[in-house]
Amino acid sequence: MSIKNATVMVCHIAGDPRLTYSEKTGTPRFYARVGVDHWRREEDGTFTKLDRTFHDLSLRYKAAEVAKELYRKGDDVIATGKFEKFPDPETGVEREEFRADTLTPNPVSGRITINREPRNATVERDAAGVDRNQAFERPDQSPQAREPAVLGS
Repeated sequence: MSIKNATVMVCHIAGDPRLTYSEKTGTPRFYARVGVDHWRREEDGTFTKLDRTFHDLSLRYKAAEVAKELYRKGDDVIATGKFEKFPDPETGVEREEFRADTLTPNPVSGRITINREPRNATVERDAAGVDRNQAFERPDQSPQAREPAVLGS
């Protein structure tokens, strides 16, 4: 299993989000124009606010439908994904959008409530006779089983 590399964008939704569906596949697509504030750290430790940039953000599949219900203009969010360039289907001009894999509220700028209701998968994870507290304990090893780390030969 490899670790996924992604870009993280901390932004706010600058325009009214839209939910559209692909004509070919019916895939849901959440679209929003987002603003990103930029800052520069000065030598004295203070920060100077720079210009704000605006970007197109999209999110697909089931997450798109959920995002349309959750987010509106003015919300601060954190998106993970990547910037991708593509030709505009109407004009042919190359455009760039941030294609998000995840979109979550920014906990720094707003109040978030976490729903801790039991999930359906809880029954499967909490199998009878399994002590979850032991999952992170190191197993006992005899002194003979321990080998010193050696660099080089």
